[in-house]
Amino acid sequence: MYSDIIPFLTTFVFMFFSLSAFSMCCGYFHKFNVNLEGKSYYNTEIFYSKRYCRIWPFFALLVGLDLIMNPTLTELYQSFADLTLAFNLLPNPEIKVIGVGWFLGVVFLFYMIFPWFVYLLQNKTRAWFAFAIALIMHFLVVDYFLTERFVLPSEISNFRHNIVWSFPFFMIGGILYLYRENLGNPKLKYLWLTLAITSTISQFIFYPSIFRDNYMYLLIVFSFWILYAMTGGIQIYSFKLLENRFTKFIGGISMEIYLCHMVTFRAIEKAHLDDKITNPHLYYWITCIVGIGLAILFSYFVKYKLFSYLGSKIKVLSFLK
Repeated sequence: MYSDIIPFLTTFVFMFFSLSAFSMCCGYFHKFNVNLEGKSYYNTEIFYSKRYCRIWPFFALLVGLDLIMNPTLTELYQSFADLTLAFNLLPNPEIKVIGVGWFLGVVFLFYMIFPWFVYLLQNKTRAWFAFAIALIMHFLVVDYFLTERFVLPSEISNFRHNIVWSFPFFMIGGILYLYRENLGNPKLKYLWLTLAITSTISQFIFYPSIFRDNYMYLLIVFSFWILYAMTGGIQIYSFKLLENRFTKFIGGISMEIYLCHMVTFRAIEKAHLDDKITNPHLYYWITCIVGIGLAILFSYFVKYKLFSYLGSKIKVLSFLK
């Protein structure tokens, strides 16, 4: 539980990359793909403004709170880079301010190159070719470019921040979109669910790796889960596995929960519960439940109450319209 399963949960951020690519294709693939519809190019003003409106306000609030708690020149520099949302373009995007926000740097860079991503998915042959190139580049990053030949030893562990390293996850999301009609057939739901569960369990039993890189095995695991979700899922009476009122509620504030959960954990640390609870397992679960509970409450209040109120009073800043 503590050495394998719980640490494995952190890898779901990479499934988010695939889901992000899939969902972006659902919303914008045909709008950018002018060759299919013969229409004019999609309004990039709308596209990028929506990305900023979705991400920037909540992230900026957290960055501001972090800067207030640690008012140093280093924090100021890193906060400024955070607020651009383009910090993944830095040569070493290892930013401590809202450290879990590293994934925003990767995802926002993906948004920046999304029109090119649509070009890669123009047809299935090109998509598979691009996926193969992405895999080769991933392994080159692991075995060559992200080694002491090019970076300092302290920077080698920051592989997740490199979009080239993560790009196969985005590519597989786009490929699943291209095959959504056939592979998303409801008749296949039990097949995909069985394969998803089997491959996930295998992760803990066999620790499979591909070319010394077990992260690429996650491409298989996460693809099966996404394929299962594409079929609509299994319904037991009125309850749908992975698609119900609770998951929809959490899904609506999932990004906010992810970004602020470390802030709530820091707040709990200041209560020094470790001085009162001697059992490490009990301390872990109390901290986890309270921390996530506070993250949910904070995310819900800020997104649906505070921002809604400010939006009705101040509207939206002109550059975020």
